[in-house]
Amino acid sequence: MLNHIRKVTLITISFFSLLFTPCAFAQSENSTDILEESLGDITTVAAMGIGGAILGLSTLSFVEEPKDHLKNVLVGGAMGVILGVGFVAWQQATKSKGSYEDQALKVTPNFGTTQRVAWQQTEIKKVFMSQTKSISNFSYSFSF
Repeated sequence: MLNHIRKVTLITISFFSLLFTPCAFAQSENSTDILEESLGDITTVAAMGIGGAILGLSTLSFVEEPKDHLKNVLVGGAMGVILGVGFVAWQQATKSKGSYEDQALKVTPNFGTTQRVAWQQTEIKKVFMSQTKSISNFSYSFSF
């Protein structure tokens, strides 16, 4: 039994060390394919869930009756999944923010608050002037 646990532990540690190597993430960072990105996100959530379950499993060695505390494995797995979803959401949010900022800098590199307010004022004046011209040029023509 103890030999079996050691083998499972060795396989699990090997799996996680291979899963989280930098070369495993190298392709997914440059990839724009949504399927590959989604698969990477699902893998991250699943890996964190498995990691949480392993942490929950490790708590069983500290109690007298491990079979009475098997819920620790489920609680650890659930917490891992929740943390994984949070991490993926944060990763997607920061990536979106970064791409938005990069795009904004490419379009208008020196478009600060002062320039933006001045541009808005000129646009408002253009719209207002075009509306007043159309109102002043409005005339009726009746014929019976």
